[in-house]
Amino acid sequence: MDALNASPRDVEEFEEDSRWFYNNLRLLRSKYTGNFVAIKNKNVIATDKDLLNLIKAIEEKGENPAYIIIEFVYPEEAVILL
Repeated sequence: MDALNASPRDVEEFEEDSRWFYNNLRLLRSKYTGNFVAIKNKNVIATDKDLLNLIKAIEEKGENPAYIIIEFVYPEEAVILL
């Protein structure tokens, strides 16, 4: 299936993956600090320091990046001002 034509996921799946990311942030930091991670079905399916490379990796797996949770794993001591 073409990645851009992949069927959308429902909101509950996105929420579960987002919750999984934050609940497992300590573990993710031990492996992926300073990287973007792509999460689907509570699994890391791709990682990269560069967002465009991550998006390419997601597409190469046959996934549409629009339907995947993508987060950056900041170091624990990082302060983010919004």
